[in-house]
Amino acid sequence: MNPKDTIKLDVPLFIRLLEYAREDAKDDMDLHRVAENAIDMSRFAGTLGMIDYEALVGDGTEIEEIKRMQRLAGILK
Repeated sequence: MNPKDTIKLDVPLFIRLLEYAREDAKDDMDLHRVAENAIDMSRFAGTLGMIDYEALVGDGTEIEEIKRMQRLAGILK
């Protein structure tokens, strides 16, 4: 059985991500990327807040650093 992917967001970030989906995302792939980023970040950081917004919707460099830290901590294989 695969583990369930979960994310935790505070309400201001949730609302901002809804705005991103409606106003700024160019296609479905943008939304899938943000979802994957949120899953990866939640594994390491717990509940995400507005401080995490740029990393979630950004170019992925911050996410790669988070994945590297997760690997070092043994959270991600």
